[in-house]
Amino acid sequence: MPDLANGLVKAMRTILKLRTLGILLSLLLLWSHATADAIRAQLPADVTMNKGAGCGSWLIVTLRLESGQDLAFVVDTGSPITLLDKSLEPKLGKCLETMTYSTPDEEQESGVYRAPKLYLGSALLVTDAYIATYPFKRLSARSHQHISGVLGMDCLRHYRIQLDFQAGKMRFLAADQISTALGKAFPLSFSNEHQNFPPMFADASQNDSVPLLQHVGLLGGISTNSLVDTGDNVDGAVEKGTIRGHYLTRFMHFWLRFRALRLPECVWDGKTYKQLRVTAGKNANRLGLRFLARHLVTFDFPNRTLYLEQKSIGPLSPEKKRGKAACQPIKN
Repeated sequence: MPDLANGLVKAMRTILKLRTLGILLSLLLLWSHATADAIRAQLPADVTMNKGAGCGSWLIVTLRLESGQDLAFVVDTGSPITLLDKSLEPKLGKCLETMTYSTPDEEQESGVYRAPKLYLGSALLVTDAYIATYPFKRLSARSHQHISGVLGMDCLRHYRIQLDFQAGKMRFLAADQISTALGKAFPLSFSNEHQNFPPMFADASQNDSVPLLQHVGLLGGISTNSLVDTGDNVDGAVEKGTIRGHYLTRFMHFWLRFRALRLPECVWDGKTYKQLRVTAGKNANRLGLRFLARHLVTFDFPNRTLYLEQKSIGPLSPEKKRGKAACQPIKN
C-alpha cells in the first residue's frame, strides 16, 4: 500500500508539472501574440498611393506636424536625411548649424534643426536627431502641388516598407510578414560616401546613409553597386560608357540634357524590361521609381534586404481605372 500511495503522489506531481508547463506555454504564446499585435499597432496603417506614383509622379505621403498641420512629403530612399521646406523654419525652433546640401541638380545652403515629431496617420514616425531645410519650389513646380519636405532614410531605415504599385498601396510590415514569397531577395549595404554632414550628426549616432544594391546597373557597367532611389522619378541612371547605339536619342540628349534618354529595352538580373527612361553620368548607377514600379517592392531595412517581384515588363500607365491602382501595366 505505501508503494501504491507513493506512485499516486508521483503521478499527481507529474500531472501538475505538465499542466503548469502547458499554462506557461499558453501564456508565452499569448504574450508573443500580444507583443506582435502591439508592434503592428505602432506601425502606420496602409497608405493609398497618390495618383501617378511611379508613372509620372513621385511617391508622396501626407505627414502631420505636432501642431496638426498636414504637409506633403516625397518618400525618398536616395536622401540620407529628412528635409523640410525652408518656409517652415520659423516653426522648427533654433537653427543649430548650417551646411551645404547637394542633390544631382544643385547645391543649397541648409539649416540644421532638431527633428520635429512627424505623424503618418495616427502613428508617430521614428526619426533620428536632426533634420535640415531645403527650398522645394522647383520640386513643387514639377509635382504640380506644394511639396513641404522629403522623408529620408533617417526615418525609413527603421521600417519594413512594401510598395505595391499594382494595388496602389504603401504598407508598413511587421517582421513576421517578411518572407521569400515576396520575391527575389537582394542584400543591401548602406553608404555615406561623399557626404559631408556636420560632426553633430555623427555625435548623435545618426546613420546618414543611403541603400545600395549589390548589383550592376540597368545596362551593366563596371560598378557593382546601384543606389536604390525612390526619389529618382525615371527608371534610373546608368554609366555613360554602357550606352551603345541609340545615336538619335544620344544626339537629342546632348542638346536637351534635362531630358532622360529613352531606351527600348534592357535585360537586368536575367529579366527583360521595355520602354526605359534613364539619365547617364560618371559612376551614375541608380534604380529609380519608374523601374521599381514594375515590381512588388519590399524594403526590409532592419535586415538590409530588398525583395523584388517583377509584375510588369513595361512601365506603368497613368490611366486611372475605377477600383484599381492609379497606375496600370502597359500591355506588352
